[in-house]
Amino acid sequence: MPNIVSTQRTGNWKLAALALFLSGALAIPAPDASSTDAAASSTATTEPFPYEVSTLTDADVEEYPEISFDDIIYTEHTSSKRSVSDLVCKVISADSKWPSSKLWGIVNFLTGKKLIPTVPLAAPCYNGEYYNATRCAEITASWHDSDLHDQDPTSIMSPFYQGATCMPTTDPTGSCTLGGYPNYVIKAKTVFDIQVAVNFARNFGVRLVVKNTGHDFSGKSSGANSISVWTHFFNDIKNIPKFNRLGWSGPAFKVGAGVQGRDVYAAAKAQGLVVVGGEGMTVGYAGGYLAGGGHSPLSSIYGMGADHVLEYEVVTGDGRFVTANAERNSDLFWALRGGGGSTFGIVTSVIVKAYPDLPVTTATFSFSSTDLEAYWDAVKVYFNTFITNADAGTYAYFSIFTGTFNMAPFFAPNLSAADVTALLQPLFDKLDSLNIEYTPVITEHESFFDAWQATFPKELVGYTTVQTASRLFPRANWVDEATFDKTFAVIRSVVEEQGMLLGFNMKNEFPGGGEPDNSVNPAWRQSVLHAIGAASWDASATPEEIQAKRDYLTNVQMQKWRDVTPGSGAYLGESDIQEPNFQQAFYGENYARLYQLKQRFDPKSVFYASTAVGSEDWTLDLEGRLCPN
Repeated sequence: MPNIVSTQRTGNWKLAALALFLSGALAIPAPDASSTDAAASSTATTEPFPYEVSTLTDADVEEYPEISFDDIIYTEHTSSKRSVSDLVCKVISADSKWPSSKLWGIVNFLTGKKLIPTVPLAAPCYNGEYYNATRCAEITASWHDSDLHDQDPTSIMSPFYQGATCMPTTDPTGSCTLGGYPNYVIKAKTVFDIQVAVNFARNFGVRLVVKNTGHDFSGKSSGANSISVWTHFFNDIKNIPKFNRLGWSGPAFKVGAGVQGRDVYAAAKAQGLVVVGGEGMTVGYAGGYLAGGGHSPLSSIYGMGADHVLEYEVVTGDGRFVTANAERNSDLFWALRGGGGSTFGIVTSVIVKAYPDLPVTTATFSFSSTDLEAYWDAVKVYFNTFITNADAGTYAYFSIFTGTFNMAPFFAPNLSAADVTALLQPLFDKLDSLNIEYTPVITEHESFFDAWQATFPKELVGYTTVQTASRLFPRANWVDEATFDKTFAVIRSVVEEQGMLLGFNMKNEFPGGGEPDNSVNPAWRQSVLHAIGAASWDASATPEEIQAKRDYLTNVQMQKWRDVTPGSGAYLGESDIQEPNFQQAFYGENYARLYQLKQRFDPKSVFYASTAVGSEDWTLDLEGRLCPN
């Protein structure tokens, strides 16, 4: 890996860059939608990762103020009060203040030609310079495969929030535009690259977005008139057999920001260990997953993913590269563990606790019935076991459709097949009494990774005709029969209208008891059900019809769930972008402190994302211009 910093710290950068630009050597490369060379996996045995050695320094920017650091000094006594009037609109490409092609060219030069002009993933389906019928067919066939999107510099898995302005099509005469895609992407390979992007965006008032896989349900990984930082190639993983500081004495892993959950699981298994991570196969681990708190197949025994973070390396809004842990930048460390992604900085790596691998028993099954009363009677029996099952350490991922139930999977760490059968027996007995057929497959696995890989399905993505919403249902809703009956009736009524529900039964208490010192939404600690509902519409629906469906989901159907769970919340990573009072729903009582820290660590709002902390200070107008309220 070339050390860009060491090759560029001598001489007058500005004059050299301008000379190269004028000579034509600094031109931004032609867009290449397939420009995704694979990064080699590192086997580094010492900290930091190689890409964290190459950093921007004060000496680097002496001759180049365009990428200078901010002058803010962060201390424990920095004012937490920022006037929104201090903020200014982000520039858009139509503005005279939008950076010139020469300035973008210099950014390209300083980052070693890693600045990529955006080409929408489906551009090969449209007439023009990128048209390629063969490539279009490949993209169309794989459009709902998450791997296709996480390997692209700008594509996201929820294109509805990008505007769906360039979708796969059989009509090449249609229109393909950027819409909500960024104008440029920094294909970051070093911390230096990230710092240049952050400083440039801040100093020129350009909107900044961050993407790894693009998994976020609300489209936080994209944004119009912006520069995006793509962290996908920060994918080193290092085992630390004996981590003996920051209150932890045991194994740990250092994980790069580009690593996906499946990769860290595999690395842990190779060492006879396990880490607490998400159920999704293509979820970015160190960034958005942990920033949102992170529920997990191990939640019922180990709590949330964020509970196991020991240390972050992160680029903050002033462009500095800092360490955040319980001893250094402790407030920032608190905020990063649950306070949401794209908010306080760009994480380059994280150190997390690891635990001995453990056996897992899984169960998968489904059942259907045209007798809907019998069907719902069976489902209700299963729902009534949620507290027992969660307290036994299990995690269940299931879907409910009108007349059809699917369990994929029931996940039981440290339990045997006999234990799992006993936990599911109330449901099985009810199904038997109703003569509803089911064929459970119960399997004992020697390791966590084997169980996870064998049973968790790969989610389908890329749809533009659906919007999700979620709610956390607390244990208190199961404490007496009357409350449970009311709760179940409300859940059933919404499912019957929507036609579906995705559910996760687990508990998320802090391991060892007590209150954790992180910013995870406190509602998680009381919940035993994370439920996801959805609105859908026909592909031919008008914008007005779509908005009516979305409003009905938000204000009518989800309000029923809110009414029976007062004071609870929703999972910000799998949520409704229109969630009313998102501050309480996604962050709970932590929001006031998070907002103060947002003002302190990012007073110029370099980082913005919908429903993120501080996003209420901004409005996006019809031209795509982000302005303070």
